[in-house]
Amino acid sequence: MKKVVLFAGLAAVGAIPAVAQSTINFNARGLVVVSDADLSASALVDGKLLRDITAKDQLSTIKFPVERGSKGIGSAMVSNSALGSSKTLAVPPAGGLAYVLESRVKPEDGVTEYKDVISEFPAGEKLFVVDITNLASPKAKFGFPVGKKPMAIDVNKNELIISTGETGKELVFIEAGPDGKPARFLNLPAAIDSSDKIADLSWHPSGDYIAFTLSNSKEVGLYKVIREGGKLKNVEIVGKPVKVGTQPSFGKFSADGKHYFILDTKGTPGKTAVEGEIFVVDFSMDGAVEHKVASPVLAGINTGSFAISPDGSRLVAVNAGKSDSPWTEAGTGAGASITLFKVGKADAALTKVADYPFDGIYPQSAAFDKDGSNLAVSVFEYLEYGMGNGGVEFWSVTKGETPSLKKQDAKISVGKGAHTLRVIP
Repeated sequence: MKKVVLFAGLAAVGAIPAVAQSTINFNARGLVVVSDADLSASALVDGKLLRDITAKDQLSTIKFPVERGSKGIGSAMVSNSALGSSKTLAVPPAGGLAYVLESRVKPEDGVTEYKDVISEFPAGEKLFVVDITNLASPKAKFGFPVGKKPMAIDVNKNELIISTGETGKELVFIEAGPDGKPARFLNLPAAIDSSDKIADLSWHPSGDYIAFTLSNSKEVGLYKVIREGGKLKNVEIVGKPVKVGTQPSFGKFSADGKHYFILDTKGTPGKTAVEGEIFVVDFSMDGAVEHKVASPVLAGINTGSFAISPDGSRLVAVNAGKSDSPWTEAGTGAGASITLFKVGKADAALTKVADYPFDGIYPQSAAFDKDGSNLAVSVFEYLEYGMGNGGVEFWSVTKGETPSLKKQDAKISVGKGAHTLRVIP
C-alpha cells in the first residue's frame, strides 16, 4: 500500500514524465502524392534502376486529420515519373480531381540499367485523371495522349496548360469538364525556337498570363492569354524572354502575382555538386520594358523545388544533396536539407534564414498548409532494406520576423519513389 501511495505522489509532482503523443499537425483537407516505382534514387547517379518488382507507380491521397493506421489514406495505380519536372501533378484548390503526367513509362522487364537515365528512359505521352473526391479511396478514371514526353502541367480552375517534348505540341491547352474529360483541346503556337523545349510553366494567379522556362536557351518568358467570350483562344509572348542561370527549371508566382520565383538547378538532377540558386523575376506585364531579373540567392545542392507560404513571407527549398548516392558509397542516404528563406514585402528579395538537415533520401517537393503553420515534404525512399517505402514528413513553422522550422515526430508512409505532392487547402 505504501508503494502505491508513493508512486501516486511522485506522479502528482511530475517526477514520472508524461508520454508524448506523436501526432501530425497539418491544417488542410488533404495531400496528394505521386510515387515512381520504376527506379531507385541512386539511378540518377549510376544508372542502375534497382527496381522492386512488387512496387508499382501510384498516387496516394491523405485526409486530415490523420489517424493511426491506414484509415483516411488511399492509393490508386497511376503511371508517373520522377524524371519529369516537379510539375507532373496538378490538383485544383477545390480538389475533386488530380491530373498526372506520364512523362516516362516503365522500362521493359529485362532492363536493369541505363548509361544515362535522363536521356534513355522511354518517353510517355499520356495525361491521367484521378477522382480524389473521397480522399480515403482515390480512383484512376482514364488517360489520354497529350504529346510525347510531357514535362509540366499547371491548373487554373478547370483550365490545364501542359508542355511536351513533341514538335507541334510544345504547348497544350485543355479545358476540362466536370469529369476531367477534355471539353476543349488546343495545341497552341509556342513561338519558340524549334530546338528548344518548355521545361516548366505556371499560371499567373489572374489566369491571364503563363510563365514558361526554356531548357536549351536557359530563359524564362511570359505568355499573355488571349480569350474570346471568356474562353482561351490563343497565347502571345510578352516582351522578350530573359536569361536565368545555367539550368532553370521549377518556377512559381507569388500569391499576388507581382513576382516570379525560379530555380536554377545548376545541372542534371541528382548529379550536381554545386549549390542551386533561386532567382526573382519581375515581369513587364505589358512588355513596355524588359523583364527584370534580381540577383540570385544560394539554395542547396540538388535542389528539387520550393514552396511559398500562403502569406508570401517565407520560401522553403528542398535539397537532395548527395543523399541519392549509391548505397555502397560512404555517407549515402545523408546530406539532404531544407533551406528556409524570408521573402521581402516590397521586392520579394530572399534572405536565407537557416538550413535544416533532412533524414530522407532525395526530397523533391514541399507544400505549406493553408495558413502556413506547417510544411509537408516528399521523401523518395529511406536507407532501409527490405520492402522500402517513400514518405511524407512534416515540419512546424514558427512565423514572424525570425521564422524557423521544427521537425514533427511522425511521418506518413506512401509508395516508394514519392516525388511530387500537392495540398488541398
